[in-house]
Amino acid sequence: MDVVGAEEEQIVLAGGRLEGSMVGRRRVLTTWGVGEAWERFSRDRKEVVVKAFRILGISLPISSVCDEEISVKGIDSTFLIDSLQNWKVGWSSEEEDEIELDENEDEHDIFYEES
Repeated sequence: MDVVGAEEEQIVLAGGRLEGSMVGRRRVLTTWGVGEAWERFSRDRKEVVVKAFRILGISLPISSVCDEEISVKGIDSTFLIDSLQNWKVGWSSEEEDEIELDENEDEHDIFYEES
């Protein structure tokens, strides 16, 4: 039995009445559980979080000095870095047509790849 279920059972057995939306209470409990899991994961597997943020460019300096570290699986690194450095110029529809997406690629492989 989950925590909310046990609490509800205690209230009912004591002759009490359940008040408010159980959906709201479960949402709070779910949010708390996800927060706890993220805290534990980011503490125990800190290197995975740091590596993913760095490879995807989330935690790199905005000055572009480390852009060569960015690697997104399925996107050519040269094209990606050039696009990032020339973002004000934009791209043409011809370049957009050249990008091929592999629809059969595994979901767990699309986030990042080793440099």
